[in-house]
Amino acid sequence: MASTSREAPPSSPVDTPTINNSASTSATTDKNDDHARALSLSSKMIRNDLLHVDSAFSEAKKYMDHMNVEINQAHEKFEQLQALGGSQRDFDEHRKAVAKLKFQIPSHGKIRSADSNPHRRRWPNINEAVDKMTHFSFREPKPVPTGDYDRLWKAFCHLPEPLRYCLLCFFKFPPEAFVKRTTMIYLWIGQGYTSWHERHRQNYRSWEQDQRNIGLGRISWNVRQRKKYMRPEEDEGNIIYDELIAKGLIEPIYQSCSLVPDHCRMSLPVRHFSYKLAKFVGLTSNFIHPPNPENACLVNVGEAIIDCWPESFEMIKNTRSLYLGRWQSSATHHIELADAKILHELDKLNSLTFLSLRGISLITELPIVILKCNKLKILDLCACHNLEAIPNDIGLLESLTHLDMSECYFLQQMPKSLAQLSKLEVLKGFFIGDFKNNKQSCTLYDLSRLPRLRKLKIYVSVKDFHRLWDFDDLKNFQRLQNLTTSWGGCSLHGESRRQSQEEARMELLKRCPMTLPLTLQKLDLQCFPIQGLTDWLRPAEIKGLKKLYIRGGNLCDVGKSQIHQGEHWDVEILHLKYLSELKIDWSELKILFPKLIYLHQEECPKFTNFPCDDKGVWMKKLLGFHPVWACWA
Repeated sequence: MASTSREAPPSSPVDTPTINNSASTSATTDKNDDHARALSLSSKMIRNDLLHVDSAFSEAKKYMDHMNVEINQAHEKFEQLQALGGSQRDFDEHRKAVAKLKFQIPSHGKIRSADSNPHRRRWPNINEAVDKMTHFSFREPKPVPTGDYDRLWKAFCHLPEPLRYCLLCFFKFPPEAFVKRTTMIYLWIGQGYTSWHERHRQNYRSWEQDQRNIGLGRISWNVRQRKKYMRPEEDEGNIIYDELIAKGLIEPIYQSCSLVPDHCRMSLPVRHFSYKLAKFVGLTSNFIHPPNPENACLVNVGEAIIDCWPESFEMIKNTRSLYLGRWQSSATHHIELADAKILHELDKLNSLTFLSLRGISLITELPIVILKCNKLKILDLCACHNLEAIPNDIGLLESLTHLDMSECYFLQQMPKSLAQLSKLEVLKGFFIGDFKNNKQSCTLYDLSRLPRLRKLKIYVSVKDFHRLWDFDDLKNFQRLQNLTTSWGGCSLHGESRRQSQEEARMELLKRCPMTLPLTLQKLDLQCFPIQGLTDWLRPAEIKGLKKLYIRGGNLCDVGKSQIHQGEHWDVEILHLKYLSELKIDWSELKILFPKLIYLHQEECPKFTNFPCDDKGVWMKKLLGFHPVWACWA
């Protein structure tokens, strides 16, 4: 009888308990070592963080002590202004000074938390951010019922190829977002679409003639003339903008009683249909890349803190347009630069044509490495309120056509090399004042040698009234069409001194009248310090002036004394705002401005018998009048 007892199978783990006990002991030892190392590392990190916090708050305390002194001085000056009865100009200047203090408020004082405000989001993961910004967010919009598809189909199919790319740039922004005219035009310039459209139009007109001349081995006269007299790219952008509006592909948005739309948006039906058509013709994957497949366009759609960027610049080295700043109209969209070293990576962007840092806080200076971006055409530094310096050798940016430094209140030193920007067409934020080193500062005389400059925006500190002689150099500008001058206020050191300064300044102003270039078409005077406009400007000397804006200041007379002398202004568009001392009747204004087509007045209490509507607007009824041209000057 076979035994019922069976031996354990050979594969039975007879010695397993002993082996497992040994492995468990070893694993426990390793785990304890890892735990000890982790604790040591954590302790070290906590200690370093605490030291960093102690140091940071120590510096913050010094900063707060300094700011408290400035705040107290601001309070004292405000009380002094109220007690002495300061002028409107003095209050405006002090309001700007207080605004500077406001911008020194740390970000946590402005916005409670990143989660409580939809506009304040940290920059996302670096790979996610680059991927998000590089592509045009071509998620198909939800279809919106519309019975106008035939019209949209015809309008899109008849668009020249450059305009298709311009239209699809609206996919860089959220659906139905209001986008400024200049924002879109600058993007188009940066991507090369405006020059592409110009070449397309010119080549279409004389293609056959050019082909015949090329076949004969000579370049036609038309080709040479087109290259010599090609219109500014910004004007070409305006042509594109108006054409897209005329075809119903974008909607114009009129703001501030403007004659022309300064914003626009793409409606949901057009956005949906444009996506369908772009997908049909094969543009959804590469439409941002003509003619070079590496031309990218990156826009900061809504991030409030820009950080973690140095590692990513290598990934976007072929970017042509980099819009890190604020494109929204409202200043409540706060943007901060987490680390100034981020901008030191700009030299990796060899193809960069358009750079916008608009409205970004905590930028104190523009790094020198930006001078390596030799293809840069547009540099937008507007509203960088902490900016104190730009490179002295900024003239090395030989391709620069647009430079905007407006609302940079701490930026007062104008580098001499600005006069070396031979292609510069638009300059905003040029400061005239008492520099620390006047010999190294650029002047209006230096700028007058720029052959292409057509738009100039100046800020003048009137306490430095000895510099007013500089205005005589304006007559030397060759192509200046648009001039904006903003005046600052005097410092108050007692009533008698203030009066003596005022009298000296007024006397000097009358002895150095402004001589404007004959090419000027638009003049904008802000906080004008003189009581009589014709004491400084002669209507007979600026016959080409078509648009005149006067906002704020001490103006009391626009030339009523000239009525009996037969002199008048040739201005067609007139804006008068915040002129509490100007007293004039509608009949007198019509004599002074006989060619007036459009008037907008606001907060001018001494105007009488003006036939304006509830918005302060009067417009002459003209058959066939189309005011779109008014936005180009």
